[in-house]
Amino acid sequence: MNKTNELNKHIYWVPGDTFNSFKAELSTTEFKLKPVYKTSCETLNAKNKTVRYASPKIFNGLCNRQGSWYRESNKAGSYLVVSDEKLPEKYNLYLDASISSTDFTPPSLPDPEAISQLIKTDEYQNQKPDQWEDKGLKDSVLFKIMFTLTGFWGLKDNINTHWNNQRSNHANFLSHKYTVDIDGEDIPYSVTNNDGVCSSCVEFFNIIDQDSRKMVRACPGSITFTDVKRKQYYDVQPVNFTPSVKTA
Repeated sequence: MNKTNELNKHIYWVPGDTFNSFKAELSTTEFKLKPVYKTSCETLNAKNKTVRYASPKIFNGLCNRQGSWYRESNKAGSYLVVSDEKLPEKYNLYLDASISSTDFTPPSLPDPEAISQLIKTDEYQNQKPDQWEDKGLKDSVLFKIMFTLTGFWGLKDNINTHWNNQRSNHANFLSHKYTVDIDGEDIPYSVTNNDGVCSSCVEFFNIIDQDSRKMVRACPGSITFTDVKRKQYYDVQPVNFTPSVKTA
């Protein structure tokens, strides 16, 4: 697996009670801080010296149900800050992960029966937020319109068509049932095509499975709002990631 030059971002999480001072300090540097307004994945549009951030309320907006993963994590109340270039060293205490493009191809993807088994894993059932699975009319209509118009879903597809797939991706990152050996480490990966991914922000921004490297495919929403690509996998590495080489 090789890195590519298409995308390389640095992910920071700044506690809510220190964000104003962080913002004021950063304004005195060469970096320019700008908010996003619709979804957290828009922070991936950070470019050069323009740093993008998502306030906690962003996770209550368009992707409110999906934002339940954030609200029930230890990052709740913190500001997501994404930079194309690494920020000055003094901000390393907020640096949480990096995300970069790769040419990774999964060795296999599970069939529908295996997808169902993933959803039943204790890791997923015990850690999923209740609201995450509380899909309603709003999501059904919004997804149908957006993802049909953008060509991710067929005319007969709806949220139920892809529901098990959407759940299974988070389940695999929590359970590590499907992994690939990279540099002696078993790394979990997205187990469906892009049309079956929902809220890849949960993995992109290291909200779950926080100590593990991840190979992540983008959801249709992030592809719509940012420059991330279909079919491509992105390498998410926590800053505290230290590969533990497997022994025989």
